[in-house]
Amino acid sequence: DVDTRHLFNNLAEDWDRINREIMGDFDLTAALLNLMPDCDTAVDLGCGTGVVMAGLKRKAARLIGVDGSPRMLELARRRFAGDESVSLRIGELDHLPLADGEAQFACLNMVLHHLSHPDAALREIRRILAPGAWLVVTDFDKHEMEAMRTEYGDRWLGFSPDEIKTILNRTGFEAEEPLSIPVHKGLSVLLTRAARK
Repeated sequence: DVDTRHLFNNLAEDWDRINREIMGDFDLTAALLNLMPDCDTAVDLGCGTGVVMAGLKRKAARLIGVDGSPRMLELARRRFAGDESVSLRIGELDHLPLADGEAQFACLNMVLHHLSHPDAALREIRRILAPGAWLVVTDFDKHEMEAMRTEYGDRWLGFSPDEIKTILNRTGFEAEEPLSIPVHKGLSVLLTRAARK
């Protein structure tokens, strides 16, 4: 989506700071590592500046980061300069630059609420995952903060645990019960692990 890409290109330099303001002390990377198996190839979808990817290297031999914002990827490239185990690719979530079954683990962090068609993205994510691979979706629990639409281009004001599970289950995953973690500004984040069926 052109508007969203434009917004993220403009926010790229401040993105890590904005994330810290909302997430507070919550360590997303540590939470993901708890849910992530050791694997050959992991993919961070909507990888932004690569902050989370850096941590995932502990459990993956090869890392792929995909983002639709050229500016975000430029910042990620600086972070991983010279690292042969990291591949950064421009792409949209409903048309990923990965082969069928290429990854054994994927994470989609704070991205779903920006998407016009979450189902289309999740079906495409299923395609690039090997059978039995894990996906972890991190996103806001349902909230009433309309300002998130104008400031950050959010299309959805979060998702309830039941909504997240329903979306995952109907797009070819088997979702576990989401973990809820309170963050700043009265918001909570849900972490949902799902196996690719």
